[in-house]
Amino acid sequence: MKPLILIANDDGYHAKGLNQLIQMLKGTGDIIVCAPESARSGYSRAFSTTTLTLKHRRHEDYEGTSIDVWSCSGTPVDCVKMAYAKICPRKADILIGGINHGDNASTNAHYSGTVGIVVEGALKGIPSVAFSLCDYDDDADFEPMRPLVTQGVKKVLAEGLPHYVCLNINVPREWNGEVRNCRMACGHWRNEVD
Repeated sequence: MKPLILIANDDGYHAKGLNQLIQMLKGTGDIIVCAPESARSGYSRAFSTTTLTLKHRRHEDYEGTSIDVWSCSGTPVDCVKMAYAKICPRKADILIGGINHGDNASTNAHYSGTVGIVVEGALKGIPSVAFSLCDYDDDADFEPMRPLVTQGVKKVLAEGLPHYVCLNINVPREWNGEVRNCRMACGHWRNEVD
């Protein structure tokens, strides 16, 4: 049986980063996508309460692929919960968040819907990895990330991750291929409000 790869994001099911991630992982396993109807950046670990009815919709022939792509009316974490409860035929072997447009380092990680996705996966016992490109351009070039994404996913599928541990991988816009393990920096924002 092929590995089941569940993908979610916080930029919406139509985002270029999501489409590029799908292209990078085709052939690695069976892919199911459940992503928000529209951008939901900054939703962190938020999920909808019982006062809101969540809706999900399947998108046939998404971007010319045969990938099973769904959108959900809720938050990024709602997408994971919906996929886990209603869409996936079995527990996913890996959950991928991203590829996010923009970084999720330092303080950003606490606000990030992309990181919220993989924390939810880790809490469900699914090895989970978030990928972000530190480029906010809608037409960002994700292709240099391909080796990191494909090799990283294959390694996590083969070796797993410790229980309750997820990975948050941030790639600089001008990347030389070097990989470093980092601790989360202590940082804060100034002038957050106009």
